[in-house]
Amino acid sequence: MRNVATSLLLLLLAGGAVLAQDANEQPLSGRVQPVQVTELRVDLEGYGGELKLKTLLAPGMAVKKGDVVAELEAPDYKDALDRARENVTLSEMTAKQLEDSLNYAEESYKQQLERAQRNADRAAQDYDYFVNKQRKETIRNSELGLESAENNITDQEEELKQLESLYKGNDLAKESQDIVLNRSKRRLKVSKERYGQAKEHHQRLVDVDLKRREEDMLANKESAALELASLKSESRAKNFDLSGKLTRVRRGLADAKKALADLEADAGRFKLVAPHDGLVAVGGWGGNDGAQQPFKVGDDVNRGQVLATIVDQTKLTLSVNVKLDAREKFAPGTQVKVGDAGMTGTVKAIGFIVNKGGMVTARVEIENPDGKLLPGQEVSIALP
Repeated sequence: MRNVATSLLLLLLAGGAVLAQDANEQPLSGRVQPVQVTELRVDLEGYGGELKLKTLLAPGMAVKKGDVVAELEAPDYKDALDRARENVTLSEMTAKQLEDSLNYAEESYKQQLERAQRNADRAAQDYDYFVNKQRKETIRNSELGLESAENNITDQEEELKQLESLYKGNDLAKESQDIVLNRSKRRLKVSKERYGQAKEHHQRLVDVDLKRREEDMLANKESAALELASLKSESRAKNFDLSGKLTRVRRGLADAKKALADLEADAGRFKLVAPHDGLVAVGGWGGNDGAQQPFKVGDDVNRGQVLATIVDQTKLTLSVNVKLDAREKFAPGTQVKVGDAGMTGTVKAIGFIVNKGGMVTARVEIENPDGKLLPGQEVSIALP
């Protein structure tokens, strides 16, 4: 609906009335127009399907506020409403699934990150411990083993010397002496051989094994740190992707809900009702003669189309041109006589801009409760 009273007033100001030579000598005249005129427009928010005119009151019919003036038929409305509701339901389900996926991903990545962080910390600790302490202890432990073996050989050699010295020149129990000496010699030989192997193992430990172990531990440390960094990046990317999808789905859900709300609100807009009392003019008000009937039942109707206009003729307005020297006589609130019908009007405004004819505009309102005057009718006014 659109109130067009302002445009009517502008038209009246442009082509209103003609002033006689003196306001006291001859009445002023002009054509009256309604103060309140409202166009009834097909105003739909969501429905974009086919529309047909179902009912429409005839021109000139009197209506009260709230009366149905026109009714539309929307054959695709129910289907559009069902689809809109389905869109909302599907969008809600999709949003819920993405929310669950995001929550699961966040919890899963949280656990993976904690595990990767522990691995990285332990690998770093193990490497630092090896470099700063364990390697030295391992080398020293191997050296102690060599020293022990070397001392053992020395002890065995001394023991063998003592036995040889003890048994020298002693022929008693020759066989027993040989057994003891041979056993000592065998033990010493084995100890020396093992000592030689231990020295080789120690050298390999220092030159090869410990270096390889350090390399492996360093690689493990770097690999754990890289896995942690990669997992952090992956979790951010995955969560960002899910968050982006969820944002878009939520935006789509909001749009779907708005589309549904607009469609549901349209259910009450297929009937165009009178916003106030008045007479029905079919179509828009501009150029309407009150008798035209451009629509018939069954016609296709477009969104935004004006189907009817409600004209309140109980209050009319009239604009007249007043000579500048008579301006003070038409101060706002001044009562004027309207024609010969015994009606009165009230000056509502007097212009302060002088036109080319040396005139100013006076606007008069006339109460017309009985409808004696009709829009467009020419009437005269005069000061009492």
